[in-house]
Order: sequence, then C-alpha cells, then structure tokens
Amino acid sequence: MNPALGYLTHLLRPGSTRWRPILAVHYLTYACEFRCPYCSDGTGKPYHQLRSPVLPADRVLDLFARIRRHCEYLVITGGEPLQHPEFNEILARTAALRFRGVILTTNGRHLERALPAVAGSVTELVVSLQTMDSAKADMEYGRPGAHKQILDNIECAANHSGRKYDIVISSVATPENLADLRGVYQYASERGFRLAVCPQLVGVKAHSALDNNPAYRELFDFLIVRKKAGARIQGTVDYLEYMRDLKKFDCRPFTMLVVGPMGEVFYPCLELGHPAGNLLDEPDLNRIRRNGCERYGPQPDCGTQCHSACALGFSRILVNPLSLIHEGYLMARATG
Repeated sequence: MNPALGYLTHLLRPGSTRWRPILAVHYLTYACEFRCPYCSDGTGKPYHQLRSPVLPADRVLDLFARIRRHCEYLVITGGEPLQHPEFNEILARTAALRFRGVILTTNGRHLERALPAVAGSVTELVVSLQTMDSAKADMEYGRPGAHKQILDNIECAANHSGRKYDIVISSVATPENLADLRGVYQYASERGFRLAVCPQLVGVKAHSALDNNPAYRELFDFLIVRKKAGARIQGTVDYLEYMRDLKKFDCRPFTMLVVGPMGEVFYPCLELGHPAGNLLDEPDLNRIRRNGCERYGPQPDCGTQCHSACALGFSRILVNPLSLIHEGYLMARATG
C-alpha cells in the first residue's frame, strides 16, 4: 500500500478491522554474539536466548515478496541479521523487489564485509551505539575490541563508494549510560548521521529507574533543543516529548506488520508475541488478523508501555498530524 494512502486510511478510519501496514519488520534471525544487558523482547528475554530455525535465502525472498504486496517499507532486524548464513545473498536479491525503503539494523561488528550487498539494497543503515567509551562498550558486548571495530566499520560505511543509504546511530538510553549519550550525539552530529534514542525497555515498560529521572529528562530536553535548532534527531518534537515524559499513548499496532524468522506473524504486535498465522502459508493479512482476534481477543487497551520508535512514532503522527507539518518545517529550515 502507498504509505501516504496507508497513513490517511489509519487517520480517517481508526476503527477499521483490516490490516493495512505502513511498515513491515522482519526478524531475519534471533542469533547474536553480543550480550548487551538492555536486550530483551516483550517478555524480558534477550534475543540471543530465543530459539528459532532460519529460512534459507530462497524462502526469505519468497517471504519478502509477500510482504511487498502489503507495504513499501521493510525493516530487516534481529538478533543480529548479519549472522544469517546467507545474509549477503538475501540483501543482494532484495533490490529486485523494489521496496521504497529497506532499513537494516545491525550492531555493526561485521558490517564491512557486507557493505557491497548493503549498498545495493538498503536505504537506511541503522547501527546501534550506546557510548563512545570502548572499554565500557566491550564489557557490555562481552567481546573485547568490538567497539573499535564497530566505529571503524561505521567509517567504512560512511565512505563506501556505492553508498546510497542514510546512516542512523541508534542508542538505548539506560540508567547507566545517560551521560555517555551526549558523546554519541556529538559523534553522530559531526559526521552528519541521524541519531535515534529510545529508553531501555524491561519487557514492555521503560526501565523503572528512568521514570522521573532528572538525567533522563535532561537528555531528552537537550535532544529537543538540538532538534529545534536543526540537528538530525529521529522523531518529531511531539514524539521526543512523549519519550521524555514516558506518557501513556494509544498504540496503533496494525500500522505495522511484524514477522518472525520463519514467517510467523505476531498479533497484534511483537511485544504481546501471539503468532496468528504464517505469511508463507496464508498471504491474506486480513484473514490472519481475524484468526488472531478469534484466538487472542481484540486489540487490548494497554497501559503505559512500549515506548519504542515504531509503536510511539506511528501513534503520535496519527493522533497529532500537525506534528508532521512541524517536522517538515524543521527539515526545510535545516536544509534551506
């Protein structure tokens, strides 16, 4: 579906029972060699502890083709997607599906060897970075020397001759790294990268030590000020204010399609984790949604939780469409 039409459909018909995703997220693999303490799915379990087979390249491309029928933007994530044994082949062949946008999220450790395939298919390269302190980062990763390797690979990605992708530095704000994120902002800003910051989630809720934490609020106040001054900060000002205040918001899970490693579709969202069908077996998303509703009930009215980029981002631009106009104004002023 055209993203503008999809947005208007969700805006004007919020009670629709059809599944019209604007964005699809595919977990290519749950495997990851890092042991980051902030990593968790909706149950609080780190992804590297989740167990799932992976699809061979041909089946992944079949799955992507089915996703492409429903939306024009695809996020390839994990775990660590580069740990899929046929990652380069998958990326190289994804270009033929003509997604409007392909977003790859990675820890960046093995990025250099994948850059030719990434350059041909990816429009946004999202690399996770929580600190500029290599010793601190390596301790969290559980891999000595990994932080320097990641920084070197980001530089390679930035200078790659075939680069068509934008680079986004993605940071998880934890109770332990709030002071470090000013340095990450400086690093991203100096190189023209966009910065995305989200709070650490424990299960589906922001870490309790971030709620009413002055340092956490000061960080987002800083990001909001820089955003208004033209800095490349992910999200609208309205979105950043909700991240800062950790306010309850009305989730719109059917703006997204979240698909597990074997093609399983999560209903109504990843965080609740209910498999409602497999897209490789059932291409009709509306039928999968009906099946999910019959098995698990209608979309719940959740509490104050899931302050993630996609969940909060789609919610706020639908509840507050004027925030998109403000975002466009800030972008025009920054580039004008």
